[in-house]
Amino acid sequence: MSLESGRKLGLTASLIEVILPVIGVISVIFLVFSLFVSLPSVSTEVLAFLVIAGFIAFAGFILFIAAMYSLSNYYIEPGIFKNVLFGFIINVVGAVIALLIEMATILTSIEKIFQGTTTGTPGFSATQFITLFLAALAISFILEIVSAVFYMRAFNKLGEKSGIYNFKTAGLLYLIGTVLTIVGIGVLLLWIAWILAALGFYSLKPSSTSTFISSGAQTSLNGIAQKRFCPYCGIENTPDSVYCVICGKKLQQT
Repeated sequence: MSLESGRKLGLTASLIEVILPVIGVISVIFLVFSLFVSLPSVSTEVLAFLVIAGFIAFAGFILFIAAMYSLSNYYIEPGIFKNVLFGFIINVVGAVIALLIEMATILTSIEKIFQGTTTGTPGFSATQFITLFLAALAISFILEIVSAVFYMRAFNKLGEKSGIYNFKTAGLLYLIGTVLTIVGIGVLLLWIAWILAALGFYSLKPSSTSTFISSGAQTSLNGIAQKRFCPYCGIENTPDSVYCVICGKKLQQT
Protein backbone atom coordinates (compact mmCIF):
# COMPACT_ATOMS: atom_id res chain seq x y z
CA MET A 1 0.00 0.00 0.00
CA SER A 2 1.25 3.47 -0.90
CA LEU A 3 1.41 6.82 0.80
CA GLU A 4 -1.41 8.06 -1.40
CA SER A 5 -3.74 5.23 -0.41
CA GLY A 6 -2.94 5.76 3.27
CA ARG A 7 -3.53 9.49 2.90
CA LYS A 8 -6.90 9.01 1.20
CA LEU A 9 -8.08 6.36 3.66
CA GLY A 10 -7.01 8.47 6.63
CA LEU A 11 -8.62 11.62 5.26
CA THR A 12 -11.87 9.79 4.52
CA ALA A 13 -11.95 8.19 7.98
CA SER A 14 -11.23 11.50 9.72
CA LEU A 15 -13.91 13.35 7.76
CA ILE A 16 -16.43 10.66 8.70
CA GLU A 17 -15.56 11.10 12.38
CA VAL A 18 -15.88 14.90 11.98
CA ILE A 19 -19.11 15.06 9.97
CA LEU A 20 -21.16 12.33 11.64
CA PRO A 21 -21.20 13.92 15.13
CA VAL A 22 -22.54 17.14 13.62
CA ILE A 23 -25.26 15.23 11.79
CA GLY A 24 -25.94 13.27 14.99
CA VAL A 25 -26.46 16.42 17.06
CA ILE A 26 -28.81 17.85 14.43
CA SER A 27 -30.70 14.53 14.35
CA VAL A 28 -31.10 14.46 18.14
CA ILE A 29 -32.43 18.02 18.14
CA PHE A 30 -34.86 17.09 15.40
CA LEU A 31 -35.85 13.95 17.35
CA VAL A 32 -36.64 15.95 20.48
CA PHE A 33 -38.62 18.44 18.42
CA SER A 34 -40.61 15.65 16.74
CA LEU A 35 -41.50 14.18 20.14
CA PHE A 36 -42.84 17.52 21.32
CA VAL A 37 -45.02 17.94 18.23
CA SER A 38 -46.17 14.29 18.33
CA LEU A 39 -44.63 12.92 15.13
CA PRO A 40 -43.91 9.26 16.03
CA SER A 41 -43.16 8.18 12.45
CA VAL A 42 -40.52 10.89 12.12
CA SER A 43 -39.04 9.89 15.48
CA THR A 44 -38.67 6.30 14.29
CA GLU A 45 -36.95 7.42 11.11
CA VAL A 46 -34.52 9.59 13.05
CA LEU A 47 -33.70 6.74 15.43
CA ALA A 48 -33.09 4.43 12.47
CA PHE A 49 -30.80 7.04 10.94
CA LEU A 50 -28.84 7.33 14.19
CA VAL A 51 -28.31 3.56 14.21
CA ILE A 52 -27.08 3.65 10.61
CA ALA A 53 -24.79 6.57 11.49
CA GLY A 54 -23.29 4.45 14.27
CA PHE A 55 -22.41 1.71 11.79
CA ILE A 56 -20.92 4.28 9.41
CA ALA A 57 -18.79 5.69 12.24
CA PHE A 58 -17.50 2.18 13.00
CA ALA A 59 -16.71 1.64 9.31
CA GLY A 60 -14.86 4.96 9.32
CA PHE A 61 -12.70 3.78 12.21
CA ILE A 62 -11.87 0.59 10.28
CA LEU A 63 -10.72 2.83 7.41
CA PHE A 64 -8.56 4.70 9.91
CA ILE A 65 -6.90 1.45 10.99
CA ALA A 66 -6.28 0.53 7.33
CA ALA A 67 -4.77 3.97 6.73
CA MET A 68 -2.39 3.63 9.66
CA TYR A 69 -1.38 0.16 8.42
CA SER A 70 -0.56 1.60 5.01
CA LEU A 71 1.40 4.52 6.47
CA SER A 72 3.19 2.20 8.90
CA ASN A 73 4.50 0.25 5.91
CA TYR A 74 5.37 3.36 3.94
CA TYR A 75 7.40 4.95 6.72
CA ILE A 76 8.79 1.56 7.83
CA GLU A 77 7.57 2.24 11.38
CA PRO A 78 5.67 -0.76 12.81
CA GLY A 79 4.75 1.22 15.92
CA ILE A 80 2.23 3.32 13.97
CA PHE A 81 0.01 0.34 13.19
CA LYS A 82 0.75 -1.70 16.32
CA ASN A 83 -0.34 1.08 18.67
CA VAL A 84 -3.55 1.63 16.72
CA LEU A 85 -4.25 -2.11 16.71
CA PHE A 86 -3.65 -2.41 20.46
CA GLY A 87 -5.91 0.58 21.09
CA PHE A 88 -8.68 -0.91 18.96
CA ILE A 89 -8.43 -4.31 20.67
CA ILE A 90 -8.70 -2.63 24.09
CA ASN A 91 -11.76 -0.73 22.84
CA VAL A 92 -13.42 -3.98 21.82
CA VAL A 93 -12.50 -5.71 25.10
CA GLY A 94 -13.90 -2.80 27.10
CA ALA A 95 -17.15 -2.81 25.15
CA VAL A 96 -17.55 -6.58 25.54
CA ILE A 97 -16.87 -6.47 29.30
CA ALA A 98 -19.36 -3.62 29.79
CA LEU A 99 -21.96 -5.44 27.69
CA LEU A 100 -21.53 -8.69 29.62
CA ILE A 101 -21.88 -6.91 32.97
CA GLU A 102 -24.98 -5.09 31.79
CA MET A 103 -26.55 -8.28 30.46
CA ALA A 104 -25.76 -10.15 33.67
CA THR A 105 -27.26 -7.30 35.70
CA ILE A 106 -30.46 -7.22 33.66
CA LEU A 107 -30.88 -10.99 33.66
CA THR A 108 -30.24 -11.20 37.39
CA SER A 109 -32.73 -8.43 38.11
CA ILE A 110 -35.38 -10.17 35.99
CA GLU A 111 -34.76 -13.44 37.82
CA LYS A 112 -34.94 -11.80 41.24
CA ILE A 113 -38.10 -9.92 40.35
CA PHE A 114 -39.69 -13.15 39.13
CA GLN A 115 -38.69 -14.95 42.33
CA GLY A 116 -40.03 -12.10 44.42
CA THR A 117 -43.44 -12.23 42.73
CA THR A 118 -43.78 -16.01 42.97
CA THR A 119 -42.18 -16.97 46.28
CA GLY A 120 -42.38 -13.78 48.29
CA THR A 121 -38.58 -13.28 48.39
CA PRO A 122 -37.27 -9.74 47.98
CA GLY A 123 -36.46 -8.63 44.46
CA PHE A 124 -33.26 -7.24 43.00
CA SER A 125 -32.64 -3.90 44.75
CA ALA A 126 -32.19 -0.69 42.84
CA THR A 127 -28.96 -0.04 44.72
CA GLN A 128 -27.44 -3.30 43.47
CA PHE A 129 -28.55 -2.56 39.93
CA ILE A 130 -27.05 0.94 39.98
CA THR A 131 -23.81 -0.35 41.55
CA LEU A 132 -23.27 -2.94 38.83
CA PHE A 133 -24.22 -0.42 36.15
CA LEU A 134 -21.65 2.08 37.44
CA ALA A 135 -19.03 -0.68 37.71
CA ALA A 136 -19.54 -1.49 34.02
CA LEU A 137 -19.21 2.19 33.12
CA ALA A 138 -16.03 2.53 35.21
CA ILE A 139 -14.35 -0.48 33.59
CA SER A 140 -15.29 0.73 30.12
CA PHE A 141 -14.06 4.25 30.90
CA ILE A 142 -10.68 3.05 32.22
CA LEU A 143 -10.11 0.86 29.18
CA GLU A 144 -11.08 3.77 26.90
CA ILE A 145 -8.34 5.88 28.49
CA VAL A 146 -5.78 3.08 28.05
CA SER A 147 -6.75 2.72 24.39
CA ALA A 148 -6.49 6.51 23.92
CA VAL A 149 -2.88 6.32 25.16
CA PHE A 150 -2.11 3.86 22.37
CA TYR A 151 -3.83 6.06 19.78
CA MET A 152 -1.83 9.05 20.98
CA ARG A 153 1.41 7.06 20.63
CA ALA A 154 0.44 6.06 17.09
CA PHE A 155 -0.29 9.68 16.15
CA ASN A 156 3.01 10.77 17.72
CA LYS A 157 5.01 8.26 15.69
CA LEU A 158 3.21 9.27 12.50
CA GLY A 159 3.93 12.92 13.26
CA GLU A 160 7.62 12.18 13.80
CA LYS A 161 7.97 10.19 10.59
CA SER A 162 5.94 12.53 8.38
CA GLY A 163 7.10 15.80 9.92
CA ILE A 164 3.44 16.90 10.25
CA TYR A 165 2.89 17.83 13.86
CA ASN A 166 -0.87 18.19 13.56
CA PHE A 167 -0.85 14.46 14.26
CA LYS A 168 0.90 14.94 17.62
CA THR A 169 -1.60 17.60 18.64
CA ALA A 170 -4.45 15.37 17.50
CA GLY A 171 -3.12 12.51 19.60
CA LEU A 172 -2.80 14.67 22.70
CA LEU A 173 -6.30 16.10 22.29
CA TYR A 174 -7.66 12.60 21.74
CA LEU A 175 -6.25 11.47 25.08
CA ILE A 176 -7.39 14.59 26.97
CA GLY A 177 -10.80 14.42 25.31
CA THR A 178 -11.23 10.79 26.32
CA VAL A 179 -10.40 11.61 29.94
CA LEU A 180 -12.77 14.58 29.96
CA THR A 181 -15.72 12.79 28.36
CA ILE A 182 -16.89 12.23 31.93
CA VAL A 183 -17.64 15.97 32.17
CA GLY A 184 -18.90 16.41 28.61
CA ILE A 185 -16.32 18.81 27.18
CA GLY A 186 -14.19 15.84 26.14
CA VAL A 187 -16.56 15.13 23.26
CA LEU A 188 -15.71 18.52 21.76
CA LEU A 189 -11.98 17.89 22.19
CA LEU A 190 -12.30 14.51 20.47
CA TRP A 191 -14.09 16.22 17.58
CA ILE A 192 -11.30 18.81 17.28
CA ALA A 193 -8.72 16.00 17.41
CA TRP A 194 -10.28 14.40 14.34
CA ILE A 195 -10.28 17.76 12.54
CA LEU A 196 -6.53 18.05 13.17
CA ALA A 197 -6.04 14.45 12.04
CA ALA A 198 -7.91 15.23 8.81
CA LEU A 199 -5.65 18.23 8.21
CA GLY A 200 -2.63 16.03 8.88
CA PHE A 201 -3.70 13.35 6.42
CA TYR A 202 -4.49 16.01 3.82
CA SER A 203 -0.99 17.48 4.21
CA LEU A 204 0.88 14.19 3.77
CA LYS A 205 3.39 14.29 0.92
CA PRO A 206 6.08 11.90 -0.34
CA SER A 207 9.46 12.27 1.31
CA SER A 208 11.73 14.62 -0.61
CA THR A 209 14.94 13.32 0.92
CA SER A 210 14.69 9.57 0.65
CA THR A 211 13.02 6.77 -1.25
CA PHE A 212 11.46 3.95 0.71
CA ILE A 213 12.42 0.49 -0.50
CA SER A 214 11.77 -3.04 0.61
CA SER A 215 14.12 -4.63 3.12
CA GLY A 216 15.47 -7.07 0.52
CA ALA A 217 16.39 -4.37 -2.00
CA GLN A 218 20.06 -3.45 -2.41
CA THR A 219 21.34 -0.21 -3.90
CA SER A 220 24.48 -0.06 -5.94
CA LEU A 221 27.34 2.04 -4.61
CA ASN A 222 30.57 3.75 -5.69
CA GLY A 223 29.27 5.48 -8.81
CA ILE A 224 27.28 2.51 -10.15
CA ALA A 225 23.74 3.46 -11.21
CA GLN A 226 21.26 2.95 -8.39
CA LYS A 227 18.02 1.01 -8.63
CA ARG A 228 14.99 3.29 -8.59
CA PHE A 229 11.94 2.51 -6.49
CA CYS A 230 8.64 4.30 -6.88
CA PRO A 231 7.86 6.31 -3.71
CA TYR A 232 4.13 5.77 -4.30
CA CYS A 233 3.80 2.02 -4.87
CA GLY A 234 7.32 0.74 -4.04
CA ILE A 235 7.86 -1.05 -7.37
CA GLU A 236 11.44 -1.27 -8.72
CA ASN A 237 12.07 0.62 -11.97
CA THR A 238 15.11 0.83 -14.23
CA PRO A 239 17.69 3.52 -13.33
CA ASP A 240 16.72 5.72 -16.30
CA SER A 241 12.94 5.50 -15.73
CA VAL A 242 11.08 8.80 -15.49
CA TYR A 243 7.65 7.38 -14.74
CA CYS A 244 6.71 4.28 -12.73
CA VAL A 245 5.90 1.26 -14.90
CA ILE A 246 3.06 0.24 -12.55
CA CYS A 247 1.29 3.33 -11.23
CA GLY A 248 2.51 5.76 -13.89
CA LYS A 249 3.48 8.49 -11.45
CA LYS A 250 6.62 10.56 -11.97
CA LEU A 251 9.67 9.26 -10.13
CA GLN A 252 11.90 11.44 -7.98
CA GLN A 253 15.03 12.70 -9.67
CA THR A 254 18.34 11.33 -8.33
